[in-house]
Amino acid sequence: MTKQKRVPAPPLSGNPVAVIDCGTSAVRALLVEIRPDGPRTLEDIVQPVDLGAGLTGGMLSHEVMAQVITAVTGICEAMRSYGITKVRAVATSGVRESANGDVLIERVRLATGIELEPIDGAEEARLYYAGLHALVSRQGGALSGQSLLLEVGGGGTVLGLVDDGKLVRSSDEHYGTVRVWERFSVMRDSVDYAVSIDRDAQGAARMMLVRYPVDRISSLFVNGGDVRRLLAQIRPEASALIEKLPAESIRRWFDSVRSLSHRARAERCGCDIRSADLLLPAAAILLHVCEVTGRSEVLVPRTTLRDGLLADLLPGALGPHHLDREHLIAEAQSLVQRFGGDLTYAENTAKLAVQLFDQTRTLHGLGQRERALLEFAALVHDIGAYINVRERHKHTLYILDHTDIAGLTAEEKRLVGQVARYHRRSPPQPHHEAFQSLSRRGKVVVAQLASMLRIVYALDVERSQRIKRLRCEIAAGHLYIRVDRRQIALERNAIEEKKKMFEETFGLRVDVVPREGE
Repeated sequence: MTKQKRVPAPPLSGNPVAVIDCGTSAVRALLVEIRPDGPRTLEDIVQPVDLGAGLTGGMLSHEVMAQVITAVTGICEAMRSYGITKVRAVATSGVRESANGDVLIERVRLATGIELEPIDGAEEARLYYAGLHALVSRQGGALSGQSLLLEVGGGGTVLGLVDDGKLVRSSDEHYGTVRVWERFSVMRDSVDYAVSIDRDAQGAARMMLVRYPVDRISSLFVNGGDVRRLLAQIRPEASALIEKLPAESIRRWFDSVRSLSHRARAERCGCDIRSADLLLPAAAILLHVCEVTGRSEVLVPRTTLRDGLLADLLPGALGPHHLDREHLIAEAQSLVQRFGGDLTYAENTAKLAVQLFDQTRTLHGLGQRERALLEFAALVHDIGAYINVRERHKHTLYILDHTDIAGLTAEEKRLVGQVARYHRRSPPQPHHEAFQSLSRRGKVVVAQLASMLRIVYALDVERSQRIKRLRCEIAAGHLYIRVDRRQIALERNAIEEKKKMFEETFGLRVDVVPREGE
């Protein structure tokens, strides 16, 4: 069969862009024209692939790589027909966890010129949040209360907690429909298949939600390709932008197919055997998430990862990996509470830190993003005490390294961790590998921000928040920090131990001056 050439599209009045999502089961693309009256979809492309082998650190075969390259090549042809040059392409767990995912990324680049970016769970959560937020906003609504977002993918489930409209927590769990299907492959023909999947999902739901305030969840938003197919099975008439799917309906559907053979189940669902089998773990996890949170229904929005990718390309967007300051601060405050910190102390420390930052701009020349990183680090600097008060600065770094933080790039997350780590005890040393691995600019930023944090940390060693306002003055080689208290003997003593890093970084002597003189 001769391949038909794509006819060039008529000229577009707006700005055409493309977003590509290389998932475990498909490569999906959204081609959109951005116009003043809003985005208009040009094409929504789905090309099936099977990256399941990569989910357990396995190798992606030559055949699988060829599938992906063919899919991306076809998408590029569509892009050319619309004159699209602006594109963002990401890959999720199927590529991220495979032993040779970097080989696939390079082969795609060489064959098509497209740079696939492997993203982590925190960025996935941010993208799903961005897509949902845009959808709700277009309808004139808002995300109120505490909402839990779940994207049930083939390779994993991404969770996000939204509190008062802000994404404050995220995590990435290894419960994916393809992953479960592969794990139970030996019993697919057994009557125990559905029962085992149901029980496995119960344990998975309890485990993945253990760190979330399940008793305060007001809404459950769930998404994913298999979730959308499940919705079509249970409610084929569904057409709303956000559909309600009662847990009772999910249970009735699950019970109606659980005892069927996989062939009979496929006939019942009107699809191939594999696709029908993948619906079971999707249904089971939704049922048990409802059970754990006490919710009677889930909400299925008509959004995908691509909607979040598109939101990043719209005018006024902050761009990939970024959340604004308000979201970041809410996320940091959530971390303090999760790890049993003193939020009042943390917030006062952060307020002092940004006062010092703002009043020394002529020294450091840093921008608003670095200011937000300092504020974040100041809020979370003490959470390591959750592990042990001794060496809590190192424990804080450990927690941050092993926590999903949406809205920060990988580099920014490293910077925040290092700033928090150096708020006390030793400054950076040649044998500190994590610090030495930073870029030259990264080291400078950490030194500047950490030295500021050390100063304000010393101003509240009593942890009573006595000092709330600073007024800085630079004169004759000194930085004079005027505080709003007269009795500051304790603070002066603490500053003597903490100011050396600031003095060496900025070349100024630091003096703390009490209100109304001595």
